[in-house]
Amino acid sequence: MTWLAWITFGIAVLLAVVRIPAALRGENRLMMWLFTLFAATILLSIERPYLAIDALLGGVNLANLLLRFFIYAVCLLLAVRIARAFGSRGAEQALYGPWGLGALGVVAAGTVASFLLMGLQPSSVGLHEGTDEVWFGVYAALGRVYPTFTGVVLIPSLFRATVGAALPALRVAAGLIGAGYTLLIFTNLFPLMPLSWVPVMQTMNYSVLLLLFAGLTVIWVASLQARRRAASAPRRLTR
Repeated sequence: MTWLAWITFGIAVLLAVVRIPAALRGENRLMMWLFTLFAATILLSIERPYLAIDALLGGVNLANLLLRFFIYAVCLLLAVRIARAFGSRGAEQALYGPWGLGALGVVAAGTVASFLLMGLQPSSVGLHEGTDEVWFGVYAALGRVYPTFTGVVLIPSLFRATVGAALPALRVAAGLIGAGYTLLIFTNLFPLMPLSWVPVMQTMNYSVLLLLFAGLTVIWVASLQARRRAASAPRRLTR
């Protein structure tokens, strides 16, 4: 599934690049940095870039630990942005409040601890070779806990927006993002899947990202159209 990973990476880079003009004007810089983080995260999930970057970090899979923290950062920033886009103060407070940040802190500390307890091993994408199976299982599970938490927090507001948002574009965006988070929650079934299903797991992971990208793009295009209509309204009134 390397081809799907590179396609997803290319889309993330493109979405970051198209945000640069607005970011230079001081508008919505968060989204540019968010898509940059997305691109970095995807790059670290591809074997050749992973091995090259990990070699620079000592060749003991520190790149995988870095990947985990990129994922946590992306999940928090993306979830807050989506909560604000759909006016969900409850979701935003759950993410930024003491329980949400506390959960992130516990997961982050557990990720570092389980990584160290696995024992440092030579570079291996996925950490399947020569690692302690028990601590590897803990490390892998923690990597799914926080992303799942953000999805659970957001899905109720996304469902409400899908059926009740005033603008059709927002309903479509909420549906796409909600589908992405729902699929993300189903990735918790990975430990129950046989190794022969690895292509299915990879397809699910990248499909989550593509659904999120599609929903965010719909929101962005709708906001651009709204600004253009607002800018053209005074001109029509003065004619």
